[in-house]
Amino acid sequence: MMERLLKRGQQIAEVRAEAVAQVLIEMLREDLPPGIQAERVSVGITLSGRGLRRRYVTDAWLRTRVR
Repeated sequence: MMERLLKRGQQIAEVRAEAVAQVLIEMLREDLPPGIQAERVSVGITLSGRGLRRRYVTDAWLRTRVR
């Protein structure tokens, strides 16, 4: 019985984590500077784009949003 409970808890947690990640991606996409993309990957959210490293160093707004 405990195994079924743990399995169900894991399923609920996975669904919730996916929903939260999707909301975060939508929020990021609204605020990200042009040329920077956010996408869901198996372990979280990944940002990509040309010059992202340089922009992270020089853009205080981007640093405060991404940690």
